Amino acid sequence: MNKYIQLTKPRIILLLTITGIVAYLIPSIENIDFIDVIVFVLIGYCSAGGAMTINNIIDRDIDSLMERTKNRPTIGPDALAVQKVFLFGSFLILLSLATSWFYFGIFTLIHISWGVFSYLLGYSLYLKRKSVLNTLLGGLASPAPVWAGYAARYEMLNQIGAQIDTQMFLGVPIEGWLLGGLVFVWTPSHTWALSAKNMDDYARAGIPMLPVKLGMEKTALITMIFGIISMIYGNVVSYIFISNYIVMLALVIPNLLFLYGLIIFYRKPNVATATTSFKTHNIWLGIVFTIILIFIWTK
Repeated sequence: MNKYIQLTKPRIILLLTITGIVAYLIPSIENIDFIDVIVFVLIGYCSAGGAMTINNIIDRDIDSLMERTKNRPTIGPDALAVQKVFLFGSFLILLSLATSWFYFGIFTLIHISWGVFSYLLGYSLYLKRKSVLNTLLGGLASPAPVWAGYAARYEMLNQIGAQIDTQMFLGVPIEGWLLGGLVFVWTPSHTWALSAKNMDDYARAGIPMLPVKLGMEKTALITMIFGIISMIYGNVVSYIFISNYIVMLALVIPNLLFLYGLIIFYRKPNVATATTSFKTHNIWLGIVFTIILIFIWTK
C-alpha cells in the first residue's frame, strides 16, 4: 500500500491542496459544510494523485536516470507492474471526475478535468521533453485547484438556494480567475529553482529545463525576474481582495523572505541557494493564500 501512496506524490500535492481549500472557503464564511470540504479535498487528491500516478508510467525511462527519482515504485527489480499502476491512476482520476460532477456540478468537473489532462497530455507527454518553455506552458494546469475550489463552492451555494450576486464564467468569478492566475504566474520561477536544485539529474535525463539549456547563472537571473513579477502580482491581487492597506503590512515579512531566496540564488547560483529559493517560493505562496483567507473572514 505504501508504494501506491508514493505513486500519488503526496508532498507535491500538498501545496496545490492548500490553494484549492482556500479558494473553496473564500466565497462565503457562512453555509460551510465540513463534509463538503472533505469531499472536495478527496476529489482534489484523487485527481492530482491519479495524474501523478500515470506520470510515473510516462516518466519511467527518465526517472531511472535521475538520483532523486530512481527509487520510485515504477523503477527497479521490485517495480509495480505498469498495468496495475495504470489501473490505479485511472481509477483515481475517474473517481474524482465522477464525484466532482455528481456531488458538486459540471463546472467543478470542467476545472478538475482541465488540471488532469493539461498536466498529462500537455506537460508530461510533450512539453517536458520537447521545449525549454515546458514550465511556462505546462504551468497552465497549476491554477486548476483554485478554479475548481471556487466552482465547487458556488455550485454548493446554488444547491442550497443562497443568494449569489456576482458574475461568473465557468462557475468562477473574476477574483477567482485572478487568484488562480497567481499560481500560474508563480509556477515558472518556483519550477526553475527546483530544476536548478536538481540540474545534474535533468541534464543526465536529457530534459530541456532552463538551467540545462541556459546554465545556472542565467536561470538565477530569470528566476529572480519572474519571482519579483509573482510578488508584485500577488500583492496586487491581495489588495484587490482585501481593499485595505493593512494587508500590505501583513505581506511585508513573507515578501522579504521570498526576496531573500531570490537574491541569494541570483548572487551565488548553486544547488544550495537554489534549494533555499525553492523553499521560500513554497512558503510565500502558502502564506499569501492564508493571509487573503484570514482578512476576508475577519472583515
